[in-house]
Amino acid sequence: MLAATRHDRFAEADYRLLEGHGMAVARDALRWHLIESRPGRYNWASFLPMLRAARETGTRVIWDLFHYGYPDGLDLFSQEFVDRFAAFVGEFARLAREEGEEEPWVSPVNEISFFSWAAGDAGVMNPFCRGRGGEIKRQLVRASVAAIQALREAAPQAR
Repeated sequence: MLAATRHDRFAEADYRLLEGHGMAVARDALRWHLIESRPGRYNWASFLPMLRAARETGTRVIWDLFHYGYPDGLDLFSQEFVDRFAAFVGEFARLAREEGEEEPWVSPVNEISFFSWAAGDAGVMNPFCRGRGGEIKRQLVRASVAAIQALREAAPQAR
């Protein structure tokens, strides 16, 4: 979808289009799998243009921190998944503050129930399981709670 819309390239123009329609708030997603392609190493090049475009246009963005994708080689069912997601969120919060975003608004994990069904019961999304939707849902809730704790430590004003 991103390739079709080229939002990653035209975020500022897209946010200005919203402004032209009287919309001051949007939801946008970080791409964790691009940002952390190696454990503990973060490349924010795919995110910074969006963050800066939001600031330039005055758009309040609700940042979706987990929008289905996660780094290659990471086991969704592992404790490492929870720990790395929390670390990623903490680094996001620190970066956002460095960029002047004192009060980031976030959705830690996008559509937990849908993802759990699609990835764990229907088997149509990574990790393409069947009969494990409940397990995935519990894991995403654990990841969300850990992420919220990391977010509050790094950016107490986050919402």
